[in-house]
Amino acid sequence: MLGVTLTAVFLAALAPAPAAPERLEPCGYEADGPVHLRTGPSASRRSLGVLGPGDRVTVEREAGDWYRISLDARSRSGLRPGTEGWTVKRHLEPRTCSRPSG
Repeated sequence: MLGVTLTAVFLAALAPAPAAPERLEPCGYEADGPVHLRTGPSASRRSLGVLGPGDRVTVEREAGDWYRISLDARSRSGLRPGTEGWTVKRHLEPRTCSRPSG
């Protein structure tokens, strides 16, 4: 009986520790569909190109219903990473990323 108990203790010591729970936290925004990236916070400003669904961006600042953003990666339409411009807030959705707790 002692041998079985020692074996169980030994095996428990070798088992990997449970993974730390993950938490979700904000990590930028993405476009929810085709939306123009403009030179200023107005629909009358020149379009720099179009963001496609899922294009990831970082919000730099806001003005009314508009965000000034920069592209995190090449857009679906070919805009280069780092391109900056303005887009209407309602066309961006917040992203969440999982991070280990602790």
